[in-house]
Order: sequence, then structure tokens, then C-alpha cells
Amino acid sequence: MSATSMRNLFKELQESINNFSTLLITIIAAATSATGNSLFSDEHKLMMMSLVLIIVLYSFLVIIGTILQEYNRSLLPFITCAIVLLGSAASVLALRVISPTVAWITLALWVGMFILVAYDYAVPQRIKNWIEGRIERSSSLLPF
Repeated sequence: MSATSMRNLFKELQESINNFSTLLITIIAAATSATGNSLFSDEHKLMMMSLVLIIVLYSFLVIIGTILQEYNRSLLPFITCAIVLLGSAASVLALRVISPTVAWITLALWVGMFILVAYDYAVPQRIKNWIEGRIERSSSLLPF
């Protein structure tokens, strides 16, 4: 590993840790007011704790994924799928506090994105060829 790639790795790690700490501080600040009273009801406290846990796991996986890019690319697809799942859970939990309808729409978009990522990473080429061959064969049977 060259010095330049090592420097880039540390810059990416520093950026990930800065993003994590900024996000965590923002959530903690949003959860309490200047008087120390909670801005959310008891129902939202459990959601906020879950959101903090998900953000910690998400940041951990981003850091692990950044390190694995240089050393072990075989685990990268699994980490990418886990990052997408945790990102979707975090956004849905955050939006659920604002509007449950928007949270459900966002969840549907995230599920679609996860399916695309899983298809690109996890589906073997043989299955992809079978699906593509099946689509081509069925489209050629159309009467027009």
C-alpha cells in the first residue's frame, strides 16, 4: 500500500468519523431543549434511542467498509447491503417522527434501492443470464 493511498484512507476515515460525530451531536441536541426538557413524547424516546443505535452501527460499517476497500474486497458486498439497510432504517425512523406517510414512501424507495444493490452484488451471473433470457424470450412472443 502506497503512502498516497494510506493518506486517502485516513482522510476518508476522518471524514466518516466527523460525519458520525456531527450527526450524533445533532440528534442529541434535537432530543433536548435548552431547559433540559425533552422535545419528544415517550413514544418518540424509544425511536430516538433506536435511531442513535442505528447511526452508531451505520458509522461503524462505513468505517469498516472504508478499511476493507483497501485490504479485503470480498466482504464489501455484504457490508454495502448492510449499510443500505441501516441507512433506510435510520431515514425511516427519522421521518416517522415528522410524518408516517412520508416515512412509508421513503421505506418503499429504500427497499427498491436495496433490491437493486443486492441484485448487482449477490445474484450470480448464471441467474442474471437466466432472467435476461427469460425476459427476451417472453418479449419475442408478443403478437405485435
